[in-house]
Amino acid sequence: MSLCDFKGAAYALEQVILGSPLDSEMHCLLAEVYATIGGLANLMLARKHMCQALELNASNVRAQFGLVSVANQYLEESAAAGKKEVDEHEVLVAKELVKYGASEVLKSYKGNKKMLEVVKRVMDDYTDNLDEL
Repeated sequence: MSLCDFKGAAYALEQVILGSPLDSEMHCLLAEVYATIGGLANLMLARKHMCQALELNASNVRAQFGLVSVANQYLEESAAAGKKEVDEHEVLVAKELVKYGASEVLKSYKGNKKMLEVVKRVMDDYTDNLDEL
C-alpha cells in the first residue's frame, strides 16, 4: 500500500484473510483498499468485506462508517454509469446498507451527546439524498 499498488495490496490482504478469516480489522482494511481502487465490481467487494467486518465485530465504528461510505460511493458510481451497467437490485441493497450503517454509527455515539449531534448531521447528509441516487 505504501507503494500505491492497491491491486497488489488487495491480493496481499486477501492472502492474509485466508490465514485469518475471523479478523474484522483485516476485512475492513481490504474493503478500504477495494474502495480506493474503485469501480462498481470493487465497490461491491468493498461492501461485502465491510459487512463481514461488522458481522465479526458489530462495534467496529470504522467498519460502520466504512459501510456507509462504500455503499454511497457505489450509488454515486452506479448513477454515473447508467442503467445498462447497473443491477437495480444492487442499487436497492446499497441504499439499505447506507441506512443500516448510518443507524449503527448513530448507536455507537449514543453516550456522547455533543458528538452524536455532529455525527447525526453527517449521517443525515448520506441518508437524505438516497432517493436522488
